[in-house]
Amino acid sequence: MTTPLTLIATLIAKAGSEAELEETLQRLQGPSRAEADCIQYDFHRDAEQARTFHMIEQWRTEAALTAHEATPHFQAALPFIERAAEKLTITKMYRIS
Repeated sequence: MTTPLTLIATLIAKAGSEAELEETLQRLQGPSRAEADCIQYDFHRDAEQARTFHMIEQWRTEAALTAHEATPHFQAALPFIERAAEKLTITKMYRIS
């Protein structure tokens, strides 16, 4: 059995673009959760940094993540994310225990 891939995307909104980034990320949640190989797709605002958002995702395989990134809903969100985000950090990991 393959261990699922966990991804944490941390996005910092440009000053004044917090609402646009939040709305864009929220629009991704429903269609992404509906993907067959999506196990988890949760959206959070940082408790201490109001302009910082975290997406916590879990996919059955790396190929499932790649397929997600090619979906129309993900591709449509990219220009908004690029415009509204000051910084994007992605961490991929596999659970050990």
